[in-house]
Amino acid sequence: MSDVLIFGGTTEGREIATYCDKLKIDTILCVATDYGKEVLPEFKTVKVSNKRLGTEEIAKLIKENNISCVIDSTHPYAYDISKNIESALKLLEKDDITFFKIKRESMDVSLEDVLEFSSNFDAVNYLLNTEGNILLTTGSKEISAFSELSNRIFPRVLPSIDSINACISAGVPSKNIIAMQGPFSMALNEAIIKEFDCKYLVSKLSGRSGGFEEKIEATKNTGCIPVIIMPKTEITGISVDDCKFNLKNIYSKQG
Repeated sequence: MSDVLIFGGTTEGREIATYCDKLKIDTILCVATDYGKEVLPEFKTVKVSNKRLGTEEIAKLIKENNISCVIDSTHPYAYDISKNIESALKLLEKDDITFFKIKRESMDVSLEDVLEFSSNFDAVNYLLNTEGNILLTTGSKEISAFSELSNRIFPRVLPSIDSINACISAGVPSKNIIAMQGPFSMALNEAIIKEFDCKYLVSKLSGRSGGFEEKIEATKNTGCIPVIIMPKTEITGISVDDCKFNLKNIYSKQG
């Protein structure tokens, strides 16, 4: 049996899982990929599951492990899994399960000089009417949406087989694929932009922990134009620190 169920191989998810391990709380951490599991530290009281779960599978996991607290610390753009988590909790109809949704830290960076689009489709349509190389930093999951720009994009993706295969399937030349683990410093972003002579940088509004500020500062320093895919809905929730504070209050008697 476990007490806490955390979703997210994000920086926030790892930090909360590490805190649960420190407090000796029996915890399950769900990440979506083998790579997400690979980059985790060694835990003592945290079990790791690395497969994607649907609504009924999540509900079953909660019920079978007698979970008392569910934490959604997935990526702000991971709409499907967040929806599945909320649907699973409604399906169970239990009032004794605590639920926390993690919101990434606010940023100080100005968005005045960026190009904002509501979808990958809109961003691609704009970029098709431009010239120059494009540093694509939205990840490999939706890279197929950029296949019409395959010869111009330099996708920066995780160094995993799945990520590289997604790039190849989208028609991206192997020499254009940048496989690296982030987040990245401003200096490294600048170096990559200059090395590949990128005129545009495409990013999601990934938040402070996702290295967004460093991307924007790098574009300002290099004259590269930032193209931002905005979230579909406003992200609400609590901070990692508030979540840790609440967990300590709830499970302080354990250990």
